[in-house]
Amino acid sequence: MQMQTDKALDALRTALKEIAYCNAAKAALEWDMETGMPVAGSEARAETVAFLAGLAHEKSVAPDYGEALTFLREQAEAGKLSADDSALVALAWRQYDRERRLSGEFVRELSNLTAASHHVWAEARRQSAFGLFRPNLERIVALKREQAQALGGGSAPYDALLDEFEPGARTDALSEVFGRLRRDLSALVRKIQTGDQPPVLPGISLPLDRQVQWNRDFAALLGFDFQAGRLDVSAHPFTMRLHVGDVRITTRYDSADLLYSLMSTAHETGHALYEQGLPAASYGTPVGEAASLGLHESQSRLWENLVARSRPFCDALLERLQGDGHLSGLDAAEFYRSFNRVTPSLIRTEADEVTYNLHICLRFEIERDLIEGRLAVADLPEVWNAKMNEYLGVAVPSDADGVLQDVHWSSGLFGYFPTYALGNIYSAQLFEAARRDLPDLDGLVRRGDFAGLRRWLHDKIHRHGSRYGVEEMMRQAVGDGFQDPAALLDYLERKYGEIYRF
Repeated sequence: MQMQTDKALDALRTALKEIAYCNAAKAALEWDMETGMPVAGSEARAETVAFLAGLAHEKSVAPDYGEALTFLREQAEAGKLSADDSALVALAWRQYDRERRLSGEFVRELSNLTAASHHVWAEARRQSAFGLFRPNLERIVALKREQAQALGGGSAPYDALLDEFEPGARTDALSEVFGRLRRDLSALVRKIQTGDQPPVLPGISLPLDRQVQWNRDFAALLGFDFQAGRLDVSAHPFTMRLHVGDVRITTRYDSADLLYSLMSTAHETGHALYEQGLPAASYGTPVGEAASLGLHESQSRLWENLVARSRPFCDALLERLQGDGHLSGLDAAEFYRSFNRVTPSLIRTEADEVTYNLHICLRFEIERDLIEGRLAVADLPEVWNAKMNEYLGVAVPSDADGVLQDVHWSSGLFGYFPTYALGNIYSAQLFEAARRDLPDLDGLVRRGDFAGLRRWLHDKIHRHGSRYGVEEMMRQAVGDGFQDPAALLDYLERKYGEIYRF
C-alpha cells in the first residue's frame, strides 16, 4: 500500500507540474499582450491562450489524475499521509473539484472570449464608448453565470466566483463588512472635508528615462530582486509570476508627476515580494501559490500605504527629492500632509487610501447584482454613475472614466474586486502586528532599512504559500479578528485626524 501511495503522490506532483508549465506559458503570452504585442496579433494570441487554457484544463480533469487524487484523498482522510502531503492533496482536490465541473469546451470558449475582449475593451475605453464593449461583456457575464451555477453557487451564485480568489469568502459576510466600510468611511470623508485642508502638492516633472531609473531604484530599495524579475510599462500596472525566479511587474508613468509612478511601483513591488518569497520547492503545486488574492493585495497595500505613505518614509523621500533638486523649501510636515491629501476621484487606481474602498464597495454591489441577475449589462453605465455620485460625490463625465476604467471584466475576473478591500483590511492588521514585534519599525522605515519588515512578512505569510488557509494564517500572524475592518478604520481615523487636524 505504501508503494501505491508513493506512486500516486509522484503521479500527482508530475501532473501538477505539467499543468503549471501550461499556465506559465499562458501567463508569458498574456504578459506580452499587455506590454508589447502588436494589435494585429490579438486574434491569433487569443486562440493560442485558449488552447493552453484548454490543455491545462484537460490535464486537470484527466481520468488517471482523478483516480490518483481520489485514492490519495481517501488515504489522507484515513490519516495515512503526512501533514504536508495531506495539505497538498486537499488543495489539489479543491482545484480538481472546480475544474471537473466545467467542460473543456466551456473553458476554451471563456478563455478565447476574454483574450479577444481585451483589445475590444481597450478600444472602447479609448473611444469612451461602452456600446463597443457591451456585446463582449454580455457574453462574458452570461458565461460567468454559467460557471457560477456549474460550481454550485446555490442561493448566492456569486459565492462560487468569490471562492476562486478568496477561498471561503461568502457574499452575505462581505455585504456586512463592506456595509460597515461604506458607513464609517463616508463619515470619515465628511469630517475630512470640513478639516484643515493641506496644500496641493506640486507635480514633479522628470524625463521618462530618469523616472524609469527612480522606479528601478525604488523597487530595489523595497527588496525587489531584479535577478529574479523585471520592471516594464503597461496601461494598467500588474504583477505576473511565471516562476519564483521570474516575477514581472509593470508600472505607468506621468511625465509631470514622478510620485504617480512611484506609488504604482510600490504597490506592484509588494505583490512581487510575495511572489518571490513563495516556497520555490513547492513550485508547480497549489502549496506553492499564494493563499488568497486578498492576502496578496494586503502585501501591495501594506507597502504602498502603510510604508510608502507613512510619515517616516515621507521624511526620507522628501530628503532624497530635495537632494535631487525637487520641492526645495517644502516643509516635511506639509509634504506628508499634501502627499496624503484626500480627494474623492473617478479612478480607483488613483484613489487615496480613505476613499479607495468606496470604489470597491461599488464594484462589489454591481458584480453581485450582475451575476445574480438583478442588473443587466445594458444598465451598467447608468447604475455606475449613480453609485459614484452617491458614494463619492463625483459626477462621471465619460465611460472611459467610469464603467470602462478597469480591465478586470474584460478578463472575466468577476469576484476579484472584493479582494482589494480585504487586502486593505488584512494590511492594517498585519502592520499593527509587525509594529508590535518590531518596536523600531518607524526608525527602520525612516532609514530605508526594510530587511526586518520583509523578514517578518516572509516568516508570517510568504514562506507558507497555501500550506495554511488565509484565515488560519492571519490568526497565526495577528490573532483574532479575521476580516474585521476595525484595525483599518482605526488607522485611517488616527492618521487623517492628524493630517486634517480634527
